[in-house]
Amino acid sequence: MRLRLSLLAFAAVMVVCCVQASDRSAGKTRVGHLNCGGAILAASTVYLDIDDQDRQTLSQTITLTRPERSTSIVLPGDGRSLHQPFLKDTPVLDAAVTGWACLTAADGKAYVYVIYTCVESPSRPDCEGDRREWVRLFDAQGKALNAGFPHDDPRTPALMKKLGLEHYLHTGVQLEDIDD
Repeated sequence: MRLRLSLLAFAAVMVVCCVQASDRSAGKTRVGHLNCGGAILAASTVYLDIDDQDRQTLSQTITLTRPERSTSIVLPGDGRSLHQPFLKDTPVLDAAVTGWACLTAADGKAYVYVIYTCVESPSRPDCEGDRREWVRLFDAQGKALNAGFPHDDPRTPALMKKLGLEHYLHTGVQLEDIDD
């Protein structure tokens, strides 16, 4: 009798573990590439498509490689763990890069421009309207230039002017999808 109860308890634990693990393993992976100022960037995004919801990003990594270096660096990201009420035991990122571009300054230097989009959630009530998207800038070596600036901080446009990117403030930035 004890052996039968032990086997039943073990089977129940295995079913729960497998069901929880299957939520994350059901994610789709998309990869995108961008060349910028001699750097090669690769983005790997794992996400869930859920009916009537925003895309739910499980993880995202953007690496930058320079041909003259033997190592790659991972660009720092703004996304933080978030628990959505409709995804039991599957944390997602509260924001992910959805678009990017290589910008050329007046002096010819290249900069990586990424746009973050936050995911709507009762756990993230400030993610709405114009506050859903914000910009991060990196140099072609991978150095974050406006990390830590609040999303609508006037220092980002001022930094773009200082770097010789002012014309993008007037004409806009032509973004590529992060996973093309």
